[in-house]
Amino acid sequence: MENLAKLFNKLTNSEQKVFTYIYANQQKVIKMKINDLAKETFTSKTVIINLAQKLGFEGFSDLKYYLKSNNNGEDDIKVLEDLQYGLKQNIEKTFVVIEADLYKKVSREVMEAKTVYVFARGTSKAAGYYLNHLLLTLGIKCIFVKDYNLLTLVGNTLESDELVILISLSGNTEKILEVANISKVKGCKTIGITSFGNNELSKISDYTLHCVSSDTETKFNDSISRIGMFIVIEMLVNSIKEFTNR
Repeated sequence: MENLAKLFNKLTNSEQKVFTYIYANQQKVIKMKINDLAKETFTSKTVIINLAQKLGFEGFSDLKYYLKSNNNGEDDIKVLEDLQYGLKQNIEKTFVVIEADLYKKVSREVMEAKTVYVFARGTSKAAGYYLNHLLLTLGIKCIFVKDYNLLTLVGNTLESDELVILISLSGNTEKILEVANISKVKGCKTIGITSFGNNELSKISDYTLHCVSSDTETKFNDSISRIGMFIVIEMLVNSIKEFTNR
């Protein structure tokens, strides 16, 4: 609309009145009929059509299409801003729930284990890959079990001096909980990486490293951000590095 405002002085008083109304109420005008706009501005259909044509449009419908196209850009900016705000909140809140002493205890468990197994499903596999890679770079024997069909099979081969890390944003992923219970029966120490709050994985795990997410229901929407999980993994790996550098 800023580009069209350059033509303001070429409009009649009635047309200027309509233009001013449209400029201040763009979202509303997009949904209005020409008769509604005429009524709101105490003008006529003819005035609105003349205004549209002076602005370079064939008629009121074309003007509305232009407004809609421009507002889509503003909506995109708002969506981006909302996304940035949401991610920032998840990051900051995850740092708030991090307990340094807990990370030290978990780090010791990871370092003392004969083998570390990482289990994850769905989009959380990305966090599993990342953790597995970083632990291997630290010289820790780590196996990432990513195949759905192998989760239970590998779980049944666990030994008591091995450690199991279970990753689930919701904390209620059935297959992950199944492995968690098998691990407990086998006498393995278990570490859950999951969302802050009450969930089944938190109850079962010996240690729980919490992240924060604006949404945790992954069953019907597995595209939910895992950014908090990656922060937890970074904190854990850096805690382990401190031990290895002593």
